[in-house]
Amino acid sequence: MEQRFEKKDIHFLIACALITVVCLAVGIHFFYRAFPEATIDFQVTRNQARDQAVSFLQERGLEVDAYRHSAIFRYDDRAKTFLERELGLEGATAIIGYPVRLWRWSNRWTRELQKEEFRVEITTSGELVGFQHQIEEEREGAELSEIEARFLAEEFVVGPLQRPIASLEFVEARTIERP
Repeated sequence: MEQRFEKKDIHFLIACALITVVCLAVGIHFFYRAFPEATIDFQVTRNQARDQAVSFLQERGLEVDAYRHSAIFRYDDRAKTFLERELGLEGATAIIGYPVRLWRWSNRWTRELQKEEFRVEITTSGELVGFQHQIEEEREGAELSEIEARFLAEEFVVGPLQRPIASLEFVEARTIERP
């Protein structure tokens, strides 16, 4: 049985088309505000971040050829949530990327059945923002005073991280001695 469109059917289709156009326009307009991740400027690829991390480790005499590499793209969810709540979505979006380096490639090197691992984090713009070298607790390490340890930490911040010490606030120092 054949049915014809009636006038009310045409009005319904026009209303659906208008609603679709309005929803699409609103979605496009607010997309980058709702999803700041969509505005990430990837100046450094995953492989470039890996190469940069390997160079950083080699400059410090750390060889990772015998280690297994893994890399993920990550961000600090707690920092992102804090910024969005404190500054609002627009305020947070304005500072995420620079000066707040939230998005990063996290490179990790591990060996099977071994505690030692290396982790180097590189931003999407190619800046080093994190380094961690985890070793076995039994392994002998340097016995540093608080002053010596702080000096080394400040050298690292000014050197490889290229951050001015004056822009940072010293919060605390703590010593953990392992057997």
